[in-house]
Amino acid sequence: MTAADIAARLDRLPSSRTVWRIVFLISLGCVFEFYDLFFTAYVAPGMIDSGLFTDESLGPFAALEIIRVAGFGTFVFSTFAGLWLGVVLLGHAADRFGRKTVFTGSLVWYCTCTAIMAFQQSGLWLNVWRLIAGVGFGVQLVTVDAYIAELVPRALRGYAQRPGFRQRPTRR
Repeated sequence: MTAADIAARLDRLPSSRTVWRIVFLISLGCVFEFYDLFFTAYVAPGMIDSGLFTDESLGPFAALEIIRVAGFGTFVFSTFAGLWLGVVLLGHAADRFGRKTVFTGSLVWYCTCTAIMAFQQSGLWLNVWRLIAGVGFGVQLVTVDAYIAELVPRALRGYAQRPGFRQRPTRR
């Protein structure tokens, strides 16, 4: 039996309650992903008013002004730089260590880093922890879709991966 035969057999299997429960749990994990991505706009005014993003507070991140990134923009830069590093450097980790292990590890990673980030008193360390959290965030972004695609039969993958499913999981 070839790998293609095995894949075809798995795609023909009906989806089970267990599969949808796992997809639901992955979706709950993705709540953190979406929250983390979108909370930036809501925390910006408070972070700016606190004076965290002065040139003195930013340390080496103040040098980003050369590429027209300054103040709160360094926080956003740190987020996406971390995402990029996570995808490029660790995106393959799920293939080596398993989707479940990497998904769980990345979720714990960036939740822990975000919690540590909440206690920082300077723009420099806030950005450093945001960059580190972004690495875990990037790893999860690439792991989730592959994880769901491996669990759900081909005919139902689009349904399981549609954006609304992660916020409001329902069964078809």
